[in-house]
Amino acid sequence: MPPPLPPEFTDGAFTVGEAGAAGIPRSRLRRSDLVSPFAGVRAWEQPLTPFDRCLAYAPRLRPGQAFSHISAAVLWGVWLPARLRHYEMVDVLALSPSDRPRARGVVGRRAYSAQVTIRHGHPIVAPAELWVQLGTLLEPEELVTAGDSLVRRKNPPMSMDELVAATAGGSGRGIVRARRALPDVREGADSARETRLRVLLVRAGLPEPEVNGIITLSDGEQTHGDLVLRQWRVLVEYDGRQHRTSRRQFERDVLRLERLAAEGWVVIRVLSVHLDDERAVVHRVVRAMRARGWRGRLSRGQFWLHL
Repeated sequence: MPPPLPPEFTDGAFTVGEAGAAGIPRSRLRRSDLVSPFAGVRAWEQPLTPFDRCLAYAPRLRPGQAFSHISAAVLWGVWLPARLRHYEMVDVLALSPSDRPRARGVVGRRAYSAQVTIRHGHPIVAPAELWVQLGTLLEPEELVTAGDSLVRRKNPPMSMDELVAATAGGSGRGIVRARRALPDVREGADSARETRLRVLLVRAGLPEPEVNGIITLSDGEQTHGDLVLRQWRVLVEYDGRQHRTSRRQFERDVLRLERLAAEGWVVIRVLSVHLDDERAVVHRVVRAMRARGWRGRLSRGQFWLHL
């Protein structure tokens, strides 16, 4: 059995240099109980997620370097598209005059200046900086989802005013694309699928719903709904993953929606699988809205025009 390491090396990744300075011989670092996720780094297990890869690389960060782009998005909890959820690289930004990192599994970039803060104990670009960086990487609809996540209901990394200010000046590609996405970004969302559902309904031509709008019940108690069409007392609820992982949340939502239905609200529940047929989802909401007196027209040129 390999000899144990000092306590400070038993939790998380560390560099070969740190180990050597603590008197750990190179032969110990080659034992099979340790892995090398990056050159010059040792860890107790191979990092399998983008988040874990950032933490594994963190000991190699030098002064003037910070996590950026997709890696920063992961660390800030940004809702990324499926194609990036298993991102295998680590993005590191080097601020001049720091050297751009060159290592296997690392995308190194340089910049003369950038807003940097500390998160999870490590340097990372600030949300305003990240928003512009994502403008260079994401498709328009993906960027709207990312924007919603930056101003989400729970623990938002930034405010809507800060999001707008981040693109107030300049003409770079990231700034321009992020600025174009802003009109579709809304505060207060809880998930990427909720954002997708909202954007779907608005682009179909339905009225803009309130995101997680507050609803006052007849006894004065206040509750909320995911997408609230208040004038017509129609509520569109996205039932997401939390209902499979939290029974308490599921039970609370059942009682909340029962109460709303009893007070005259039409509640439309949308599951993840339902979004595979967007036309059917729009049809359900249109049918409820028509029954409540909505006489608006749907968007021209779309497959739901004749609903």
